[in-house]
Amino acid sequence: MNIEIRKAREKDALAISIVHVYTWKTTYCGLIPEEALDALLSELPQRAEKMRHRILEEDTVLAATADDTVVAFCTYGPSRNKDFSAAGEIYALYCLKGFHGKGIGKALFLAAVQELVRQGYQTMILNCLKGNSSLQFYQHMGGTVIGEREDTFSGGILHEDIVFYKELDKIMERKTKKKSSGA
Repeated sequence: MNIEIRKAREKDALAISIVHVYTWKTTYCGLIPEEALDALLSELPQRAEKMRHRILEEDTVLAATADDTVVAFCTYGPSRNKDFSAAGEIYALYCLKGFHGKGIGKALFLAAVQELVRQGYQTMILNCLKGNSSLQFYQHMGGTVIGEREDTFSGGILHEDIVFYKELDKIMERKTKKKSSGA
């Protein structure tokens, strides 16, 4: 299977939106009310249009493909949290369940960090829904939980951990050294 990490293309918008909705359904089941997750399915056309706009206008979306089919994606940009206004942020990083454990999440994460470093960011945050097992991955990649935030979704309140990364250039150095040394 040929895995490729690349900038998302306009034609990827619907596939990315499908990956987004499917991963929410499989990852957040039990953490977010089922009816709210089900509602995401009916929003696919609108989500795809928003993603198409983001790809064309902001150029802040990465896609991971397996044999030319989108199986994961990552979005990033400037921090949306006023307490971290000088930081970059990974907004979303989702991978289809059948493709976990193949290094795709790590490759997307590092590609986003590389883009943020290229844009001049030295630090980064991301938000991780409380109870999401991906928190361990984010910590393994060098992040530290430094606080919590609340967000509203479908009329409810979600609780998220704020994960902070300092010295993004050093994260890139450490993670690429391990890769080249076979670790």
